[in-house]
Amino acid sequence: FDGTLSPGNMQEYAFIQATGMSAKEFWTENTEKAKSQDADQILTYMFLMLQKAKGKGISLKRSQFKEFGKSVELFNGVEDWFDRINEFGKSRDVIVEHYINSSGLKEMIEGTKIAKKFKKIFACSYLYTVDGIAEWPAVSVNFTNKTEFLFKINKGIDSVYESKKIN
Repeated sequence: FDGTLSPGNMQEYAFIQATGMSAKEFWTENTEKAKSQDADQILTYMFLMLQKAKGKGISLKRSQFKEFGKSVELFNGVEDWFDRINEFGKSRDVIVEHYINSSGLKEMIEGTKIAKKFKKIFACSYLYTVDGIAEWPAVSVNFTNKTEFLFKINKGIDSVYESKKIN
């Protein structure tokens, strides 16, 4: 999603501004934390989002992530590309399905103008408390485990949880 459908990282469009940080400050802190802890940078950005939001009194409910997602910029032509390619496929008797396989946040992608164009969104996401507030990563999608989701798509599996059908 980030850098493919959108010119930047989705966190940079509204979330980081809401914390009072610049994108450079946020990503520098993320890199330093990952380096100093020898940690996965996807998990550290998810941790920092929780930490920075809490520090600024920002409630991170699924609905708030979707609100942040509404501000994500898309490259020119992206909004109507899916309908155009679907029509082209239809004219050739080809069924076209669209998926997201992203290190970005599923909850924010769900807030974008194009969210309904995808059969399934495989992306980072959070676990939520009984009050609906994000508290811990549920799914982390990094450059290595993106292949797992490609296998799932290929096998027709639309669940992160499902692991038996893949074999």
